[in-house]
Amino acid sequence: MSIAPEKMIERRVDSVQRIYAVIIALAISKSIETLLKNPNSTAVELSFTRVPAGVWSFIAFLVTLIPFWQGMNRHLDRCYLEKQSGVVQRALLLDFVVFFVEAVFLFAAGWSIKSDVETFYWLGVLLGVDMVWAFASHFIHFPGTRSHAVRWLIINVCAIFVAILVIEYYPFEHRQFVLMVIAVGRSIADYGFCGDFYFENPSNASA
Repeated sequence: MSIAPEKMIERRVDSVQRIYAVIIALAISKSIETLLKNPNSTAVELSFTRVPAGVWSFIAFLVTLIPFWQGMNRHLDRCYLEKQSGVVQRALLLDFVVFFVEAVFLFAAGWSIKSDVETFYWLGVLLGVDMVWAFASHFIHFPGTRSHAVRWLIINVCAIFVAILVIEYYPFEHRQFVLMVIAVGRSIADYGFCGDFYFENPSNASA
């Protein structure tokens, strides 16, 4: 019994989403473990009298992960399941490789949330890779239009530029908190400028 072409595409997309979900789940689990455990013992470290070490990095990690997770799923649905024509099926391999690499960077960010600003370096690398992918993805899937990929690219460029200024030129005591604020601002801008992409009705889908 043969499988309908649309079902074949759906199964391929679903397999990519499942693999991405597994690594994202591991990243979240590792970040929570790193945040709560004392690095010198197996005991859980909780305190209500002070800000736990790594909490700003954890918040930055979480607010970055959420739109990346949702955006990845929406991108796959939009480009391979919702488009009525011009579906570039072979680009799914590129998306798989990039999303896998990005998920690994998120795992590394979750692993390192107690190591000063290392988490933010990983998140910066994540945004950098996403910028390159967004540029390529725009021309593959939505040439000649104002796509969500272009908006992602612009938002990430602005976030990285401001973060570099903070890390390189303002190495003050509370830079983790400031970098966390930048990460929160980036995600707010992401949902603010791309809300039609994240929450739109598939029947009204456009670039």
